Amino acid sequence: MGSGKVATVAELTIGAPQSALNLTMFPLSGNPACSLDYLLVDEALKIKKVVVEEVSEAGAVPELRMTNFSSSHVLVIDGTELVGAKQNRIVNASFLIPPESVTKIPVSCVEQGRWRYKGRQFEGSRYHSPHSVRREIHDHQKISLKARLGHQSDQGKVWARVAEISNRMDAPTETGAINDVYEQRESSLKDYADKIHPKDTETGGAFFIGGRFVGLDLFDRPATFLYLFPKLLMAVAVEAAMEERNRARSPKFAAATKAKLSSVLKEISASLFEKYEPVGVGEDWRYDGKLSFGKALHFREELVHLSAFRK
Repeated sequence: MGSGKVATVAELTIGAPQSALNLTMFPLSGNPACSLDYLLVDEALKIKKVVVEEVSEAGAVPELRMTNFSSSHVLVIDGTELVGAKQNRIVNASFLIPPESVTKIPVSCVEQGRWRYKGRQFEGSRYHSPHSVRREIHDHQKISLKARLGHQSDQGKVWARVAEISNRMDAPTETGAINDVYEQRESSLKDYADKIHPKDTETGGAFFIGGRFVGLDLFDRPATFLYLFPKLLMAVAVEAAMEERNRARSPKFAAATKAKLSSVLKEISASLFEKYEPVGVGEDWRYDGKLSFGKALHFREELVHLSAFRK
């Protein structure tokens, strides 16, 4: 295990904020593109270059088998939801899967009430894991990675968080699937989707709910951010919608400011990241600061994806 710094984060350009109700996004740009060419897993699934299945006929909740038939690396982002097979799952971290390979990937269940086949292969979802679920998983990995237990999650906490979101959004589901919560409440998230849009030069975004920083995602190129943005926005919008439903009890909130975000970016840039072996190729870098904590997926010292969460 080594260490390193992501110094370029402090030099990012913070764009003009975009807001909808209690949610604000600051677009980010200015980071260099990675030299690696890759496919996004959603793209690869659509064109049948990747197949994701249960690891065996019996299946195992915390693992899936991904077969990459393509000659390209495949980028899988933490929080990516895969639907079908014996139960819906989300990916526990960001990974680069090598060409023409079979890889077991660590996942968490986000459909507690089903353990039966709904098709043999997984498909990509229209939605991404809620931001707080991603945060919960990464918080647990502070322990699991140091203990050399890999990219684990606390499955009980993930289920509890999904149940909380379902209850607070008044969206009961037959099998406890977070995907069903999104589908039931998609219309209430429309205001966020209609008013917040990235430009084709931006590579990331930082989100604030009620003036409080909740997290950011930064990629190596605009095309990746633009492709993933609609799902990433919904993943944080569902959290904002929960807060908005409780506005009657706490109607006032502070403003989201560039200064608050700058403090987080400076912390990330100054932090010493610990390096871990990822699933697939590259390096998994982790930091733990006073304002935030998070991870950065690197390939040959080049940043591919960085995500940070409020402390």
